Amino acid sequence: MRKKSFIIPLNDNLLRRGKNGALWSFTVGILFLASCSKGADCDESFSSSVQNATMTSPKSESISFTTKINSDGSESVQVSWPVVHGAGGYEYEVINVTDPDEMEVTVPKDTVDGTSFLFDKAEDTNFEVRVRSLGNPRQNNKEATEATIVNYSTIIPAVIVPQGQDMIAFINSNLGDGSTEQAFELEAGGQYELNEPLDFGNRQIILRGNKKNRPVITYGEKGVIRTGNGLKLKFINFDCTAQAKPLRGVVECSVEGEASLEGPNFGYLDQGYVLQNPIVMQECWFKNVNFGLFHTGTTAWMVRDVRVMDCIVQLKCDGKAFGDGSVIGSCKAADYKNGSQTWTCGIRDITIKNSTFYNIVSNSKNRFFRFNNKDLKRSFGVQDGSATIENCTFIKTFDGKEFGNNTPNTKEYKISFNGNICYDVFRLQKFIQGNCTLTVDQTKNTIYGITNSVDGTDKSKYATEETIAFEQTDLTKELDLTQPNGGLNLKPVSGTISTTIGDPRWLN
Repeated sequence: MRKKSFIIPLNDNLLRRGKNGALWSFTVGILFLASCSKGADCDESFSSSVQNATMTSPKSESISFTTKINSDGSESVQVSWPVVHGAGGYEYEVINVTDPDEMEVTVPKDTVDGTSFLFDKAEDTNFEVRVRSLGNPRQNNKEATEATIVNYSTIIPAVIVPQGQDMIAFINSNLGDGSTEQAFELEAGGQYELNEPLDFGNRQIILRGNKKNRPVITYGEKGVIRTGNGLKLKFINFDCTAQAKPLRGVVECSVEGEASLEGPNFGYLDQGYVLQNPIVMQECWFKNVNFGLFHTGTTAWMVRDVRVMDCIVQLKCDGKAFGDGSVIGSCKAADYKNGSQTWTCGIRDITIKNSTFYNIVSNSKNRFFRFNNKDLKRSFGVQDGSATIENCTFIKTFDGKEFGNNTPNTKEYKISFNGNICYDVFRLQKFIQGNCTLTVDQTKNTIYGITNSVDGTDKSKYATEETIAFEQTDLTKELDLTQPNGGLNLKPVSGTISTTIGDPRWLN
């Protein structure tokens, strides 16, 4: 993907006559030809008319950015510029300048013979890209004294939501038509109330706060955020203490879907709506979650992608409100269009990384994951899907019930489960089922049973049983949204493996 430039000095010895000299001359020609094919310093005779000059770097207005989709679904940014005649290559560098006080090098200085390079695309980031023309000794051209600096941002401009106003009314009055992703931003340190459902419907929405000074959304009894077309929550803290039945998640799918989102029935009588765009919760804290974090709700939705990254989720969930509830899951039976019930619901891909989930009460009724039907083909027409759970700390989620239920058990479903601490967690094997394609290293997960002894399959295949303890001994402490790390210190202090894994924030 990247190729470093090389310059071969030309001298009389290198180009001496004879068989060997001829060979060297041919080799040099080939090397320069290869370089020209990349777009650097070329004309029809593989030489430039620019000689004895100091190069200038590409003009800022000529540098362009293009998003490329990688085979694994991630994205890269291709930076391109036109040829600077006479240059012998280019030096480039990318710096993350999102936080002016803590700028970091994203791509260290490197060189390229061509006129483009790639770097990983990150959301909500401001980049500074530097490109400098290099010299060409063959034409006695000197390198440019300065690099051209251009800015590139992945931050979508946002409508600022003023605190002190009706949050729902303000957002609804500023919603676009849904043709493009739209962003709303809460004020740094702002306090907001959500006393009724905030339903974005068929719109792709980013709702973000401030990374250094997160705002707080306090839910009332009817407070919930819903989506029918993808949602990203970033850098926001949530107080869910007052949320009440019949709500089932901090985030749910919309009560009604648009006709364009109706999914095919794949030969089954029942069908639902399809939500293709991802639901993302990133760098958020959730206090006193009474039911679930994400739930498909009461309507039949087939959800393509759910991601939880760098979050702290403190549950206060005893399972009495919904015996079939879960932290992440779908409904036991959901309504479709005319009120008839359907059994088609599912979540195809789940990603949970670098996060902590802990429950401050005992729960013998709920699971962490619960799907409506283990057969994803009913929802998506194919069996393949995935669950990636890495570098997480789970405490009492849940202590009296299996970790998963009705989750897929086919080779097409891929599970990666590594780097996780499972404290007072019961029966991982009901989620990590044996027929799935597994990436699970027993030596990179730990488990410790208190309410129930550790399941035999769990400790023989999926995790190492060892005594787990934390720096903080009181594990019933509510999350404090005003304190660093929520006022918690869940650093593992026992166990050979446990002290090296789990949510990275506690290790640091």
